[in-house]
Amino acid sequence: MFGKNKVDTLVVGAGPVGLFAGAALAHRGFETMIVDSQWRTASRSYALALHPRTIDLLHQVGLGGEIEESGNRIDTLAFFEGGKRVGELRYGDLPAAHPYLLILPQEAMERMLEARLKAAGVKVLWNHRLASFEVEGDRVRAQVDRLIKESSGYGFAETSWVVGRSLDIRAHWLLGADGSRSLVRRQLGIGFEEVAASDLFAVFEFDTAGLAIPEVRVILDEGAMGVLWPLGGGRYRWSFQVESISDPEREREKSRVAVVVDDRQFPHLGVEQLKRLIRERAPWFEAQLGEIRWSLGVRFERRLAESFARPPLWLVGDSAHLAGPLGMHSMNVGIAEAASLIEALAGHREDGLELPLEHWAEERQKEWRKLLGLGAPPAARPDAAAWAAKRASLLPGWIPASGPDLEGLLGQVGVSL
Repeated sequence: MFGKNKVDTLVVGAGPVGLFAGAALAHRGFETMIVDSQWRTASRSYALALHPRTIDLLHQVGLGGEIEESGNRIDTLAFFEGGKRVGELRYGDLPAAHPYLLILPQEAMERMLEARLKAAGVKVLWNHRLASFEVEGDRVRAQVDRLIKESSGYGFAETSWVVGRSLDIRAHWLLGADGSRSLVRRQLGIGFEEVAASDLFAVFEFDTAGLAIPEVRVILDEGAMGVLWPLGGGRYRWSFQVESISDPEREREKSRVAVVVDDRQFPHLGVEQLKRLIRERAPWFEAQLGEIRWSLGVRFERRLAESFARPPLWLVGDSAHLAGPLGMHSMNVGIAEAASLIEALAGHREDGLELPLEHWAEERQKEWRKLLGLGAPPAARPDAAAWAAKRASLLPGWIPASGPDLEGLLGQVGVSL
């Protein structure tokens, strides 16, 4: 059975970038529909730090107060090498409206965005999967399938997802924010090649007693990098670069426990692994470990789409790029690129301005090539700190900032982007 819908914009994917895009579109008066094949927002995710530019954008859609109250404000990013502190970056020195990081787990921000959308009258259609689309003139026609659970077997022992009905949706524009396995990108035939080697990280979120570290700390040791994120309230997250993942504790228990993130499974890790990694790489972290809230091993790929646009279809967020874990770039820059696209769409609709299609896509490629270390490398000035000069080409991908803020932070240690 087909239902018919006409909207200004169809957003495919209800992750942080898709939800923000929906909120920004609603703020500008666009009639918007958001669909996602999952049944709810993320219950657990890696992204947790909001860049200064992202904080600005969330304020613009009316979420500033909520995120400020819920997040843990961070003013300093410290760097360690060989167990010793070698330098720092000070967000407070930036000429920004919000010169700091906010540590706020992705799932918390997603809940706030969904509530904001509900207040604006925008529904998120969970369990709705994009099946296909075609361009008809300057518009998009999409089929979206509603997924329902169907029980089968004796005593209904098994359940599976089946198509309950299909929606026939007409939209002026379609935003593909449907993640790394984007159906929008694949149906458009846009390449998504790996542009650099992937990294495997062991991630632990846990509680501590009697410890207060008010800054993000990055371990620079080659092949053994790490980052400590203070979530506030005695909770921290450690992410350690590792060569492989094994968990003797779980193997002894003959268990096959895995953690699910964004419908993908990752191996569970134990407390003894965390203690060993801290002992070897961060001897300065002298804390009594409490409960491990969750842990996993996850591989971070670096990929870049060949194109961000086939108007009237656009790619934003992980559907267009994947990056390493230190800079938190894919989510934050994804939000910024969605904001700039919506600004252009609004100018086109409200003032008849020509859509800067090629310019928008070129600027996105240009920014991501810098963040992923492609093209001309950053330059270390004569006054650059030794640790920064040695890693000038890598620093842009390691710093949680983007745009002018990233340039300002690099300038503090004598590196020009």
